Amino acid sequence: WNIVQYVLHQQHAVLQRSLLTPPNTISTKELMMMKSYLSIFLLAAVLVAAVSAFQSSSLLSHHSSKTQRRLHQLHSSPTQPTSTNTPTTSSSSSSSLNSSPAAAISTAIQSHHVAVKTRNIELAIKFYSLLGFHVETKFVAGPARAAWLLHGNPDDDDNHSSVKSRIELIEVPSYMLNEPEGTIKRALDLTKREELLGLNHFCLDVTNCIPKPTNNGDESLISNIDAETTTTSEDGSSSCSLYNLQEWMDDLNKLSISTFGKSMRVALQPTKRIIGRDVYEMAFIYDADGTLVELLNWSGRLEQEVGSGWEPWNGEGFVL
Repeated sequence: WNIVQYVLHQQHAVLQRSLLTPPNTISTKELMMMKSYLSIFLLAAVLVAAVSAFQSSSLLSHHSSKTQRRLHQLHSSPTQPTSTNTPTTSSSSSSSLNSSPAAAISTAIQSHHVAVKTRNIELAIKFYSLLGFHVETKFVAGPARAAWLLHGNPDDDDNHSSVKSRIELIEVPSYMLNEPEGTIKRALDLTKREELLGLNHFCLDVTNCIPKPTNNGDESLISNIDAETTTTSEDGSSSCSLYNLQEWMDDLNKLSISTFGKSMRVALQPTKRIIGRDVYEMAFIYDADGTLVELLNWSGRLEQEVGSGWEPWNGEGFVL
């Protein structure tokens, strides 16, 4: 570009002199200079265009090879089984899905946490401790106090080896709440605002907290057992009946009253629903700030096949 600018400058000077000089007085030398400058200018323009095209081609080639390497790394990442001992009995459709770049990119995604805003983080920590959550770490998020609550053994240091249930609590500072004196702000009651979009609730599976009746080869299930009583069969398995989601919630409420002097607020009493072939008990409670929390208890599975879809039930084929 410097050469082009220099040639243009010289060409401009020669043209100026030729315009101010009568045609018959322009020397042969000046005409030769004009032709020389013009030739150099054209040659420089061609060189600049060639260099620009070469640089653009090299840049595109670099980005293309970088993308190919990235996709190859994702495709051969540890999340995909590469051992020759790995069974290869999967269907062709799943094999095709797992081999696609999109599957390679998203395979390693895991659910990490749900975030809940609270007006009092200490009170919220106490509430979720009733459900088995403990403080994993405390930190500051801007002007707010925050904490990650983890469900499981607090002495387990390997918290990233598998998917964990984790809740993030964020305390809204009092100056942001702007609560009138004598009032306490609560989360919107989403059971009464069904038109609202976005996140509605999060669910905790409490199935393993509720013992299931077993017959151990006998046709009669164990019955008439108090909710706090279990029996042990010969094979060492525990059995308990007449204990369902409602009784478990009653015990949880007693624990809340005895520990913190507060009763649990129930948004929806336990009901049974069939989803696919599985039968569930489900209920909704409010946390300390009014956030909806679903409690889910798997009750069993139907013997018959149940199709997946949104068609209304026609009243046929229902198993009680």
